[in-house]
Amino acid sequence: MEAGMHGKEAAVGSAADGVAEGRTASGKTCGKRRLVLRRWIGKDEERTYLEVPFQLEGEVERIDVAYRYERGGVEETVVDIGLRAPERIVGWSGGDREAFFVGLEKATPGYRCGPIAQGEWAVLLGAYKIPAGGAEVVVEVELSLRRGRWMKGDLHMHSVHSDGRYTVEQAKESCRERGLEFMALTDHNTSSQNLAALAPDEQLLLVPGVELTSYFGHANAFGAPDALRDFRVVTAEQADGVLIEAQARGAFVSLNHPFCPACPWELGFDAPYDAVEVWNGPWRALNERAVAWWHGQLAQGRRLVALGGSDTHRVDRFVKHGRPTASVWTESDTVAGLLDGIRRGRVVLSFDPDETCMNLVSGEYGVGDIIPAEEAVSGVPLKIDVCGAKGDRISLWSDRGIEAVWDIGGADSGERREWERFAAEDGEWAVQREIAAILAIEAEADAADACGGQGRADGTSAAAAAAAPAPQTADASNGRARISFQGAANRLFYRLEARRHADGLNVSVMTCMTNPIYIGRAEEPGV
Repeated sequence: MEAGMHGKEAAVGSAADGVAEGRTASGKTCGKRRLVLRRWIGKDEERTYLEVPFQLEGEVERIDVAYRYERGGVEETVVDIGLRAPERIVGWSGGDREAFFVGLEKATPGYRCGPIAQGEWAVLLGAYKIPAGGAEVVVEVELSLRRGRWMKGDLHMHSVHSDGRYTVEQAKESCRERGLEFMALTDHNTSSQNLAALAPDEQLLLVPGVELTSYFGHANAFGAPDALRDFRVVTAEQADGVLIEAQARGAFVSLNHPFCPACPWELGFDAPYDAVEVWNGPWRALNERAVAWWHGQLAQGRRLVALGGSDTHRVDRFVKHGRPTASVWTESDTVAGLLDGIRRGRVVLSFDPDETCMNLVSGEYGVGDIIPAEEAVSGVPLKIDVCGAKGDRISLWSDRGIEAVWDIGGADSGERREWERFAAEDGEWAVQREIAAILAIEAEADAADACGGQGRADGTSAAAAAAAPAPQTADASNGRARISFQGAANRLFYRLEARRHADGLNVSVMTCMTNPIYIGRAEEPGV
């Protein structure tokens, strides 16, 4: 990863906002090399195999190849294509494709993904039919160097391998259509879905997962294809043993929807886990309480990763793949890179793949990082980048509560109503209307069911919100804003929330939230 990319130059991109993945704040494409190679094929080379060699140096994680030649004319011209690595041929398209790619864990069908070795590679040309005058073939090779970037995905979903209605392929297609780049199949108490998803996908990274589902709470285990040998836990001691074993197998453990009225976590919060799912499905009361509890843990000095996932089981008006979306900063286009980013807390959660997104940085440090104590002596200068905002209110939180509030300007209520009207005409649901409907349904359920009273945020966030400073206005253009704030050194962390008022209801709902940037303590070794 280029120095400073995570902290200084990387922005979490919204698809609708046009932020190009892999671009710095200046807009320059980084980490790519492009080669244009030409090969003249004579008639005498017809029905032979030719090589167009190129050298590969450095940490390359993807090779894109495209080629062209004059296909018209009196005599038919057909040139096949493939790719050779230093040690073997890695793929062949014949004449059926004009472009393909190979990556570390993704590749065009017909090509093998895997480690990309340095040395001499070659584009293979099959001179099947060549005219009497010969033909020129132009080959374009783009080498993508290993670099950091944000990737969007869903960390909680189910398929026909448990109680879901999606096949694995249908779930993958739904995630692709929603603009996601990774997905975790977390079926209940089984690993068969991970075996079914072994074949690499051309667009998605497939994170192995399983949801430990007991009568006393649920937890996801990511990264290990077979994390659970036995899921039958009925006591806290048994849960501890199962989760410790999953971690020993390489799994990253997250407690799911811990304050859900129907299936809360009742096996103790001293259990061995690495993260907590604070955002389950559309924004609802159970998520308010989870975020408030998580914030309380942070304020006590515990560094705990916050995650979210859709918990999608079937086609539904409200529950959709990527609602919420987890944007993860990864230093490689691999599952291992994603999991490393998640372990480090380099995660931002958004309501939808193309909804409000934020990034919080301080110099070279970003979300999930720890600023060394000696670098924070004179304060913590923070930069907040927002994109895709539509009348959101941004709150900066620390262990002391809400430190600052900004209303993202640039769109008055009339413009927002116009935006909703166009969304309705296009058959889409604006977030305000979508969430208003969700909360209205939930309110009816609460009134009918006494257990619904677990809902709203507890006194921690309610008191903090009541004591919040008066909001400032941050000017925005096309939903984008950049905000500066001078943070204090005597804080444990800073994090962001973006909320939007739900029209017709006296409530605001989360549209985006970040994990914290932590401030190191002088007594911490190695910080």
